[in-house]
This record gives sequence, structure tokens and C-alpha cells, in this order.
Amino acid sequence: MIRDGDGKDAEELAGQLCGYYEERSREDVGQLPRVTRKNVLILRYYSFENYFLNPQVMTALGIVESPEAFYKTLYEKWREYLYRIRSGRHLREMLGRDFTGPEDMKAHMEEIRIYLRGHNLYDIFYGPFKKREQEILREYIRLAPREDFEDILGAIDQFIYFDSRRMGREG
Repeated sequence: MIRDGDGKDAEELAGQLCGYYEERSREDVGQLPRVTRKNVLILRYYSFENYFLNPQVMTALGIVESPEAFYKTLYEKWREYLYRIRSGRHLREMLGRDFTGPEDMKAHMEEIRIYLRGHNLYDIFYGPFKKREQEILREYIRLAPREDFEDILGAIDQFIYFDSRRMGREG
């Protein structure tokens, strides 16, 4: 099971998720999958959409003109409204200050991906491409460095479900 990080502590979120499923399984015996910490991935980033915010890859796909244009747009949207949303306020709290410009946002992109709600960011950049979204995301995954998805890919390698599927193909 994969869950968005929501800018919160991963172990706390995993505990809540496992506890929820344990409680539900007592009520609905045999209806729900067994959810344990071993088969739960809490995403490093606020949401899955934040994995698609690599300005170099976005430039190669024509989503933005350049990495500089990405950070300029991001800063403009920050000043316009992102700073006011709950995750924006939390991000400022985590940084202990506000952003000073596009270069400052570039320097703190990791924190932005972790603490800022991805649905908002994703829509800013990918909204105009809704009709081609699946095609663009497939190409993004093809072009992106593996490191951009390393926590997901590493966890999948550890999940028993995927391990058993892989063993079936190899044997």
C-alpha cells in the first residue's frame, strides 16, 4: 500500500494506516488485506504529483521553457496564493521564513516537494496538458533519472507481493 506523505512524519502516518486497517479487519473479518508496516510505503514527498516536478525533465518535455521559467512561475504562484494554503503555511513554518525569490525556491526544492501540497503544484504546470497527460507522464518516467523515484522503486523491490511476482517470471 502506498500513501502520500502529506508533509508529516512517515512512521506516525504508517502507524495510523496500519491501525485503521487492523480496526476495520476486526469488524469486517476476511474482507480487507492485511496491512503491516512491511507492506506500507509512505511517500517521501507530500503527494505522488511532486515526483513530477523535475524542471530539467519538464523542460525536455516542453512543459516549461526552461528550469529558470519553472522557478519563476513557481515563485509567482507562491506570492499569488500558495503561501496561504495550509501546506504553504506549514512549509514556511518548517523553513522558519518565507521565500525571497525564484533562486531561493530552487535552493529549497526538496522541502517544497516534501511540505507543499502536490495537487496544487501539478495543476500549475500540467493543467494545460490534460488531454495528453498519460502520454506526458509515461515520457516523463522514461526520461527522469531513477533517483527521482528511488524511494518508490526501492520499496517496490522490498514488497513481498512484487517479489513473488518477479520470482514467478524469473523461474
